[in-house]
Amino acid sequence: MRTLLPGPLALLLLALCSGCESTLPEKVALVPGANNVEVVSDPPNPETYEPVGEVSAQVLGREVGDSLRQAANELRNQGAKKGATFVSIDEVSSRPAWDFSGRVVVTIAGTAYKPK
Repeated sequence: MRTLLPGPLALLLLALCSGCESTLPEKVALVPGANNVEVVSDPPNPETYEPVGEVSAQVLGREVGDSLRQAANELRNQGAKKGATFVSIDEVSSRPAWDFSGRVVVTIAGTAYKPK
């Protein structure tokens, strides 16, 4: 019986994948202006606000709730850099970390909006 990946190659692939998650932040501090960016679940009124770009964040954490808050901080930071006042969440996901540490990786993607 043949395996898809030989033993050493599988171990190398596992090591490379787990190394990627060690670079994900666990805490995200707000940059200046990010306090003025609100994260919402629905897009704002299109007659009043226009999209300024896509934003996304990935955070590694012990609890999903705290990781969601930290990822939202990253969305607020990115929105502030684009001059946005709102970020509408388009997609949220979480999965276990590859390093078997019990931590989770939370990913949030959204659209940043500013007044017209």
